[in-house]
Amino acid sequence: MTEQGPPFEERRYGHDLLREDAHRAHDTSDAFHTYVNQAAIESSNTALKTLIVINGGAAIAVLTFLGGVASKDKIDFATVAPVAYTIRYFAFGVALTMAGMAFTYLTHYFMTAIEGSRLKIYTHPFVVDGPGTPRLRLINRTFHIGAVAAALSSLLLFLIGMYAASDGIAHLLVK
Repeated sequence: MTEQGPPFEERRYGHDLLREDAHRAHDTSDAFHTYVNQAAIESSNTALKTLIVINGGAAIAVLTFLGGVASKDKIDFATVAPVAYTIRYFAFGVALTMAGMAFTYLTHYFMTAIEGSRLKIYTHPFVVDGPGTPRLRLINRTFHIGAVAAALSSLLLFLIGMYAASDGIAHLLVK
């Protein structure tokens, strides 16, 4: 006697359950991608906008200070030059933040491309990497690292600029 599998109706019913499991996995993957992408975009935008505000605000504060000092008759421009040079740090900080924003956009763009490149199949695990996914992951990671490096560099330039400005102001007050 040969061993037979379950009747056709039971096999069909099992296949339908597997198909429903696959659809649930696909929907979960899509929902997760959407949620994480939105959260990442919001937090990165907030961080980068904050860096623009602190670097731009610091540059404006230094310019305001220099305007007040320059209006005094007893201080010449040569003595305020060390403070004036600190504006470069803040300007480069703003420029790096703008580069970070561009890298952040590209990071999110390629994250979406990664998810779009994944294949949705009807066998477990239901969502697998497609042929172009590894390359997209590398590009995404490169832009992600660039965005983080630009943001951290911008913050570092802000700190260096603030130190240089306070040092320059302290020297002005001593004279």
